[in-house]
Amino acid sequence: MNTLTLKLNEVTEASCPYGDIIADVCRASISSMKLGLIVSLKYCTGEDYDGCPIFLAKIIRKR
Repeated sequence: MNTLTLKLNEVTEASCPYGDIIADVCRASISSMKLGLIVSLKYCTGEDYDGCPIFLAKIIRKR
């Protein structure tokens, strides 16, 4: 069995500023939608958050 471990102290400053891993919500969305584990790991915990469709929508709404 594969085990997935996410150490919260390893989430760096390069993480998405709108992702709240502990509350499992995306504050970039209008409704602060709940994120799934895969989406959280793919977009919120690393430097690739600028490829996240929710993050990009937030940036476009600000313009």
